[in-house]
Amino acid sequence: MSDFATDVLIIGGGPGGLLSGLTTAQYWPGKRITMIRMEKNALIPCGIPYIFGTLGGIDKDLLPGAAQLEAAGIDLRIGRVSSIDRRNRVATMENGDHISYERLVLSTGSEPFIPPIPGRELEGVFTIHKNYSYLHHLFKEVIPGTRRLVIIGGGFIGVEFAEEIRKLDIEVHIVEKMPHLLATTFDKELYIQVEQYLAGKGIHVHCHRTVQTILAAEDPARVGGVLLEGGERIEADAVLIAIGVRPRNELAKTAGLRLGSHGAVLVDGFQRTLDAPEIFAVGDCAEKEDFFTRREGGALLASQAAAEGRIAGMNMYALQLLRHNAGSVAVYAGMVGDLAFGAAGMTAEQARRTGFSILVGEARGLDHYPPAMPNTHEVYCRLIFARESLRLLGGQILGGPTTGELANEIGFLIQNRVTATEIASFQTCMHPRLTASAHPITEATTDVLRQHLHTQAMPG
Repeated sequence: MSDFATDVLIIGGGPGGLLSGLTTAQYWPGKRITMIRMEKNALIPCGIPYIFGTLGGIDKDLLPGAAQLEAAGIDLRIGRVSSIDRRNRVATMENGDHISYERLVLSTGSEPFIPPIPGRELEGVFTIHKNYSYLHHLFKEVIPGTRRLVIIGGGFIGVEFAEEIRKLDIEVHIVEKMPHLLATTFDKELYIQVEQYLAGKGIHVHCHRTVQTILAAEDPARVGGVLLEGGERIEADAVLIAIGVRPRNELAKTAGLRLGSHGAVLVDGFQRTLDAPEIFAVGDCAEKEDFFTRREGGALLASQAAAEGRIAGMNMYALQLLRHNAGSVAVYAGMVGDLAFGAAGMTAEQARRTGFSILVGEARGLDHYPPAMPNTHEVYCRLIFARESLRLLGGQILGGPTTGELANEIGFLIQNRVTATEIASFQTCMHPRLTASAHPITEATTDVLRQHLHTQAMPG
């Protein structure tokens, strides 16, 4: 056992904790920063599906290690924090060490949600833990012996994992309880095309279906398939449960911090916990607030965690920089094969359900010019605006490698509360090998303005 002191203690080494530490080191020089994480090797969360196909190895998907963190001014220690004494500002490790701190950052992340499906305990049933040892076992021992895989859940993880595993000539089935894959993130104009693309790759998609039971094989300890409601059986020797995640909140509970309705730590706009301003919470363990409605809830994304980490770091010792969290917009991007899809903000259905009257603009074009330019892809852009104010509420992109940055651009415009009339007059660069000849976001916005002006001109 040993006791030591630090200025800033960060519990958790994912994107939120990492950016908290790096930003603190930049904005508050001279402060001692200590990061505690459970394993020496930490994974880049968004890269996990690609370990099994594109990357071809778990060691190619690692976050900065001890030497890199030390160079950035962060002392990395491996272990687990078992409790927090808020009154005395002391964290206790499982090995008995005590760490006193001035500021504490909770970045404990999330854990996969496993529904109470009978058979979930069978060998060969797995989830995606952000854990090096667990994923190393999957990569080395589980996946190489798999001939048929069933994925329960058709969100980003399920879709990307399916395409990567299919590259290994493994038969893949996706079972999704909603009518379509990715239906919470995209409108039908996009998710139908993603489903068709996956089917073209030989991936079997079962939508509007629910797994009733995970079945055992001849060896009663091993998985042999799944039974869907309605009686259909799909044989499989491995099952991935990718339904979603839940915040890891055990430490927050022991510290007596208030939790929101989703089980995450309640924070203010500067990521400070409501009960103890010297304790910050970032990433999946911190409660999200919707950008548009201010209601609790929002996507648990590495990009959101990184943004929250930067906010916490800048405001670690004072609010002088006035950087605050204006709410969760949810900016996504994914890719299967050479088809990329991205989104930010609301879908049309979500906007209508929230109560907005909307206008939807669309544009199709190429991401390079002229069309004969190598590596040119078609881009489809779909934007959702509030009908009265013409404020941008959301957008979706289907295309090639430029998709991620276009989704980022849409997210930036939403967060800055930009209107269609402002977007239409933006000046953007043009280059045959780097951009479209006509910017897809501007073109989709022009489509909305045409609709708006037509409506204004109508008699009565």
